[in-house]
Amino acid sequence: MRKIVVVLIGLVIITTGLMSGCTEKRPQDKSETDTDGDGYIDALDAFPYNNTEWEDSDGDGVGDNSDAFPYDANEIRDTDGDGIGDNTDVFPLDPTEWQDSDGDGVGDNADYFPYDETRWEQPPPDAFLEQAEPYIEKLVLDDSALQNYAHTIINGIDSSARECQVNALYRDVLKNYTCTAAPLDSGTLQTPQETIQKKEGTCEDLSLLLCSLLSNIGMTSYLVFTDSHVYAMASDVNTDSLWECAEQSLIRQVEETFGEPISQPFLQTYTLGSLNMLYAGGDEGKTFAGVIDYMTIDYRIESNQPLHMFVVPTQTEFFSLRDGDIANFTHITQWEETNLTNKIGTIPQLFTFGGIILFNEGASAATVSVDFLFSFQPSFYETYNENKLTTYEIVGKDSVLLDPTLGDYGFPGYDAEIVGEKKAINPLTKQYFTLP
Repeated sequence: MRKIVVVLIGLVIITTGLMSGCTEKRPQDKSETDTDGDGYIDALDAFPYNNTEWEDSDGDGVGDNSDAFPYDANEIRDTDGDGIGDNTDVFPLDPTEWQDSDGDGVGDNADYFPYDETRWEQPPPDAFLEQAEPYIEKLVLDDSALQNYAHTIINGIDSSARECQVNALYRDVLKNYTCTAAPLDSGTLQTPQETIQKKEGTCEDLSLLLCSLLSNIGMTSYLVFTDSHVYAMASDVNTDSLWECAEQSLIRQVEETFGEPISQPFLQTYTLGSLNMLYAGGDEGKTFAGVIDYMTIDYRIESNQPLHMFVVPTQTEFFSLRDGDIANFTHITQWEETNLTNKIGTIPQLFTFGGIILFNEGASAATVSVDFLFSFQPSFYETYNENKLTTYEIVGKDSVLLDPTLGDYGFPGYDAEIVGEKKAINPLTKQYFTLP
């Protein structure tokens, strides 16, 4: 038994000695050491003694797991969780605010005047802005289709002639759209595209169209409100240039309605036989059609034989004289001339479309040269003229109203029939002005 015990003890001693010898002889490999046991060896662990961190991407000394901004060395935490680091956040404990531009202690999000340190509270509701908002929402200020439509209207007008562009857009609406009478109602407004399609609308609809067209060619425009209507307004115009463009378009409108040019030269040489007559003037039944006030005739007559000159109110008198119906022949005796061979003169303000008769009462043929100029005074000048062009100064620029209710003979800047207080609002900035 003692042998066995000795043997067993010996074996234990030998085994222990062998194990001790192996442990003492094994070398330590520091490249594989993971002191904090987080799975990252110390050589690669930025925090070898902190098992919750191992990387510091921005090098600010705070591990990425704890750093709310792991790639921003200037920020570590975001206490209020608004995405703005505490070092930058003026309100680090308020998730709804982070900036105070005017330094008044009220964050920009809550500050109704973020760049004015003297005020920050919400102003009371603005009744006018509330009234204007539905109209502003209907405007289309940047649209390729409207741009093309507007440029079709102003095609051929020099891009620098902004006044003529304004006039062309406005006159197109006056001539080609029907203005329907209706009380002011923001609930039934049409979009500009709907108005173009229908070719009609209330004054509000047409004004929205005008304002949109002007904006789409790069011009500042306003909506103008009165108690009963809404109008458009064009900004930054030269009134002299505007009237020149408007006047020419009004004259073209007169000529279109009248059917003839308002200035008609007549230059001719005739052989006028004995007892023959020449008439120069309007056709029988031709009237001034309500668009001409009067006619002026400048004349130069040269004849180698004495002539008798009559000024007659219509061509009917010429036919009466020609047919020997003296009872029905009338003429303006003030301008009658006998034995006329050479004569220069002016017959002013004939209120009917008559003319001049030259009658060769002699026995010999006459060679007659005439040089007549028939000039017609359009009626629109009594109402629509340069003195009626009204401008308003807004932010240092001359602006004119565009009233879509005026009809064929309206022109930009005429607002003699607009009554009551007028407020103009810029649809982009919402800034508005009371017009004088």
